[in-house]
Amino acid sequence: MARQPDIQYVRFYTAGSAARKLEPVKKPRKNGVALPKMKPRVEKRRVIRVDPLAVCAVVTAVFMLFAMAVGMLELGSLTDQANQMESYAAKLSAENAQLEAQYHSSYDLNDVEQKALDMGFVSEDQLQHITVEVSEPVVEAEPTAWEEFCQFVTELFA
Repeated sequence: MARQPDIQYVRFYTAGSAARKLEPVKKPRKNGVALPKMKPRVEKRRVIRVDPLAVCAVVTAVFMLFAMAVGMLELGSLTDQANQMESYAAKLSAENAQLEAQYHSSYDLNDVEQKALDMGFVSEDQLQHITVEVSEPVVEAEPTAWEEFCQFVTELFA
């Protein structure tokens, strides 16, 4: 078998750039007078215009957000206080019920009646009873506004 020849790469490299070199253009003259040179362009500053209404809206939104956060904090603290007050009121009502039960169980009605008699009170059996009858006076019904209007019209055309 025959041997294959070695591959040789052709080099397509040229020294320098293959681009065409431009010669500087000489400035044309009008009637022998050189034209004025152009000033290099100075890039203008970009001005960002701000809409005052949009700025006011953003400031208002930030203020309202802040006010809402403060309100939420105050609402939380007030809720805690309300819960504390409710628990305190429940505790007081339980204590009140206990004290009322103790009070009612501490006195005897017979003992109270005896002390009253010693002080000079009279028992209910010894009191003189008087019955007074009171009758309610009859009040004449006053005419309504419609009845007064009807009476006025009849008197007007009578």
